[in-house]
Amino acid sequence: MSAFSQTGAAGKARIAVAGGGVIGMTCAFELSRRGHSVTVFDPGTPSQSTSWAAAGMIAPAYEVMLDGGGADTPLARLCFESAGLWRDFALAVQRASGMPVGYHTAPTLALARSPEEQARLEALHAELEKTAHAPRWIDLVGHRARLGLSGKVCAGLVLPDDHQTDNRRLMQAFQQTSGAGRFDRIARALTSKADLEGEGYDVIVWARGAQEFGVDTLVKGQALALEPLPNMPEQVLRFGSGYVVPKPDRIVIGATSEATYAHAGVREDVTRALLDAAIGVLPMLAKADLMEVWTGLRPKRESGLPLIGEIAPGEFVAAAHHRNGILLAPATARRIADMIDGRAGHADAAAFAPDRVRAAT
Repeated sequence: MSAFSQTGAAGKARIAVAGGGVIGMTCAFELSRRGHSVTVFDPGTPSQSTSWAAAGMIAPAYEVMLDGGGADTPLARLCFESAGLWRDFALAVQRASGMPVGYHTAPTLALARSPEEQARLEALHAELEKTAHAPRWIDLVGHRARLGLSGKVCAGLVLPDDHQTDNRRLMQAFQQTSGAGRFDRIARALTSKADLEGEGYDVIVWARGAQEFGVDTLVKGQALALEPLPNMPEQVLRFGSGYVVPKPDRIVIGATSEATYAHAGVREDVTRALLDAAIGVLPMLAKADLMEVWTGLRPKRESGLPLIGEIAPGEFVAAAHHRNGILLAPATARRIADMIDGRAGHADAAAFAPDRVRAAT
């Protein structure tokens, strides 16, 4: 039963979204496009969110390798589903805000620097060949000459479904959309349903990232940005757990994935190691000036799957997206909006469903 039928609303509802990161803002955007009255509550600014600290990668195929579960898992299917929504989603945000969001469809290059990494790419190639998302091996000599790859690179795959957007431009575009006839944003925190008592909201979507119901742990990530370089490759480069993500105004290098850590701040030795690894793949990066270093905390569920579903009548959660918040935002928002609208369920919905026993909110 949908929240609307429970509240007696006839098709449209007044909806509160708790959380102004990419998941909360995308849910608000999708719900407002469907004609609902939406308000986002978040005491912070976009530059304080994990979404701001991300690299903006839309990488369903590479996630198959990192997750290790194969291409025919609920998470992998959700990743490919969401990647397929990104083009139309980016255009919709651009039209609504008047701002481009830096979405580019140039395929990602997955590179190997050792026999062990090459074996992982071979396993990924074999896994993806079973699907409609088959990669292809690169011409190593040609790519070395064209992109300036290091001699350490011994193999590589072109991943045609793995793209990128500019996460910071996206968050800025949402700021333009907010209050511009799409939805409102209020600098106020929501901690429980009682915070909205008497305000006439029919539905709450909880999307507070690291603070959210069902998040089991926070995984620290450290990254850095370099000044842009002339003749910089336009494609995202992936290698092991590292990456180089070129953007018009910066080159993002990352990232660590620290399940345990002494503090949430930057460690210079760690960011130096990230940069050295990137230079080992793309030597031209040694000429770039350092712009910025930062850390972020990625919310994760013990199972590794995001939380997308109803937790109580009229209350929904969208959280625990770990390293894939940018990638999974469109599919998450569509599923949340469909649940609120009472539309038929999606495949694998049970895999992402939260425990309906309230814990945090």
